[in-house]
Amino acid sequence: MKKMLFLWLLLQPMALLAWQGDVSKFMYLDDILTLDAPAMGDTAYLSTTTDVAVNAWWNVTVCLQYVPSSSNLARIYLMADTTCLKAPVEGYFVQVGGIKRTVSLYRQDGDKVSLLLTAPDYILEYAPLLVHVRVHRSWQKQWQLQYALDDGVWLATDTAVDATYLRSRAWGVWCKYTKTRNKAFSFSNLSVVGDTCDIAESVPIDGLYITEILYDPFPTGVDFVELYNASDTVIDVGRCRLSNGKKQVKLPTYSLFPNTYVAITSSDSVLKAEYPNACYDHFLQEPSLPNFVNDSGWVYVWYDAMLLDSLHYADAMHHNQMHDAEGFSLERVPFDGNSWFSAASDVMATPGCENSQGSILPDTPDVLHDEAPFWLSQNWFSPREQYLQMYHQVEEGSIANAWVYNVQGVPVYRLYNNTLLAASGSTYWDGMDDEGYPCAVGIYIVVVEWQTLSGENRYIKLPVALGG
Repeated sequence: MKKMLFLWLLLQPMALLAWQGDVSKFMYLDDILTLDAPAMGDTAYLSTTTDVAVNAWWNVTVCLQYVPSSSNLARIYLMADTTCLKAPVEGYFVQVGGIKRTVSLYRQDGDKVSLLLTAPDYILEYAPLLVHVRVHRSWQKQWQLQYALDDGVWLATDTAVDATYLRSRAWGVWCKYTKTRNKAFSFSNLSVVGDTCDIAESVPIDGLYITEILYDPFPTGVDFVELYNASDTVIDVGRCRLSNGKKQVKLPTYSLFPNTYVAITSSDSVLKAEYPNACYDHFLQEPSLPNFVNDSGWVYVWYDAMLLDSLHYADAMHHNQMHDAEGFSLERVPFDGNSWFSAASDVMATPGCENSQGSILPDTPDVLHDEAPFWLSQNWFSPREQYLQMYHQVEEGSIANAWVYNVQGVPVYRLYNNTLLAASGSTYWDGMDDEGYPCAVGIYIVVVEWQTLSGENRYIKLPVALGG
């Protein structure tokens, strides 16, 4: 246990540097944080890190230029498991305002809130006014809410014991406002002092990642979210919850071994039918999986009370030449990075498997590679004995066309047709033409044209001899 004191730099000229969130929607002046947002209905927040959880005091003064309502209210998050206060938070907050125009302490469990303590109803009936708030949590996890209006006397609520959450990552302020109240919130005298709560660390904070999502399936298909265990320990996925920001579900018990993927879907049989090359042994079915809406949305992964990973997906993240993303997943490259790419055209999605855009080259010791982005397995082949393999290693998101030409310059076989390539991979030619007839013995030229994700057009020719 350690004693922590946070006064959050409100006496410093660069006070906003201590905070994160909607910084552009707040102004700092004369030791006061004031909402200064565009004139439109919205929410805005500022948060900063702290792990204070017990034997603690939280203090803040809220200035309101209006009579609060359900459309215009303020929250002070005392404990939150994430610095993003717009996410489904797990923690505690004080609300100033609401339908009953009072001051209340709530516990938040993702998308659900539960009232713990409250002042009398309708005490916030005039404006402007100052609302001074003090909250205490004891070693025994007993809460008390104290408040004072303007410069009046301090009053206190009853006490309540709640030990649901014993960890915190952040605290901060949150505003909900209409377009006429976009400058009507101010906060001052923010401070927190208290102790952390030492309990056994069981969360692999840096070990579990979202690595793939299918949010726009075929009409007969289903969504899936893929997770990857990058830690060196087995993770019980049954302690995880998936959320789309509105609905949150606890996942079934499942042991996810190190360096292994799992695809979570509402129907593993449907997913298997849609993607026959998937890794079926790494499917996890959860019938009540949240719906990940088309076009854009959020995915959150929670482990106990900790937000481990999140993704804001959108159609714009797909390849710029993809006019219809239906059936294509987004893949993360690398698994712990911030870049997302459309899955390769030949697979469309890789549920439970290594991502197509992050795969390594096949183990082919006879490959002749001179560091060109495309190369052939050999310069002579006989279809009766083996096929001709063409390998590539290109920038993620490259689109390719490839043909096999005879010596007269006539195309006889098409290898790629506006194909979205994996970063590394291969295709083959079996010596047949596009009509399915054997090609004549002789010299052929493989011609590849491709465009990188940045729009650069490239071209290469690869000669090969076809034997009998």
